Amino acid sequence: MKITKIRKNADGDITNVLTDEGIEMDVSKAVALAKLGQVDSVIVRKNKNGNDVIVSSSNSSLENNLDNLPTF
Repeated sequence: MKITKIRKNADGDITNVLTDEGIEMDVSKAVALAKLGQVDSVIVRKNKNGNDVIVSSSNSSLENNLDNLPTF
């Protein structure tokens, strides 16, 4: 599955994602699925607070950067 759209909070943090299968989920669920290899074009990294987050894989084009995806 691939993330196609995002939702951000007032601080600009991604809170939810929408997949190409029409599934909406919060970021923690997306992180869990990414750890299992079920989300294409993302990798799991630690943020500055030590929390797991998903980021675009290094081979993704700029257009596919999670922050640049359309919102829903």
